[in-house]
Amino acid sequence: MPCTPFSVDLEVITPDQLKKITFGLEKACNPNNTETWTIHFELDEAASAGATFNEVVKLDISVDPQNNASAATTAANGLTPSQTAQALVAGDTAKAVSQGTATNDDLADDAQAVLTA
Repeated sequence: MPCTPFSVDLEVITPDQLKKITFGLEKACNPNNTETWTIHFELDEAASAGATFNEVVKLDISVDPQNNASAATTAANGLTPSQTAQALVAGDTAKAVSQGTATNDDLADDAQAVLTA
């Protein structure tokens, strides 16, 4: 079957409505008809419930090819409860990146773990 590019954004908003995590998945097609996936991870925060969200961290992450099938399943079906929980963990890591106590590599690892959670 030929490769078809597409993208989807999945959002997680914490119950207190102070954090929003956007977990975007984008599938690109290579000339040899193979696929490449990218995670577009963004953490936004609001000062209070109902206030406007402001971007804290945004990072694009190349999906490890061994996780391509998980990326496709997640893009098609949305986040499972365990993936949502891992997205919240990645959100905490994103906050730590903005505070200088974690690295973009730490965030990339935690965001990639969403696919296999």
